[in-house]
Amino acid sequence: MTNPFDHQRGNAAAYFQRPAERLVLEGYRHWSCGAAMADRGAWERACELYHGILGDRGATTAVQALSEFVSTLGRCATCPLKTFESGSRHICRDEVLVMGLIAGIQNRDDEATELCLTQLSCETRCDEVALAAGSFALVLRGLDKMLLPIPASVVRDILGRARLARRDADQNPTLH
Repeated sequence: MTNPFDHQRGNAAAYFQRPAERLVLEGYRHWSCGAAMADRGAWERACELYHGILGDRGATTAVQALSEFVSTLGRCATCPLKTFESGSRHICRDEVLVMGLIAGIQNRDDEATELCLTQLSCETRCDEVALAAGSFALVLRGLDKMLLPIPASVVRDILGRARLARRDADQNPTLH
């Protein structure tokens, strides 16, 4: 399977315009920003996104599931999670893991789901994250918003590149 995040092949732009992927990535970005900054406007933008894509049918339920997922993940993460601003054409390691987790659950890919869970949360909290992520993923699936599969091999490749980039940055510190 090709890597949907591969900017070299032009896959990323089309991938992130898909409604299901927009709901997860942009919804996650908005809701996380709202939680981190106590920014009511960010939460409103998430609600607008969900109502714009889903209409009145299921948007409220989906936003509630998103809220519970972000809240649970925030309590259970192994370290503070990073996100790009909404609308960014880039995706960071943690966002890949969130997308991979929801896609893994929706597509019944246990290997990808487990990999993303263990990279996002500490071992003792994986079940909590899995329940909240499962609820969110299944609500979206019930509303016919299925993410494309993101196999564990793609997630591993991205994690490996992220580690290399961090190592290179450590070896070549910037001057401030």
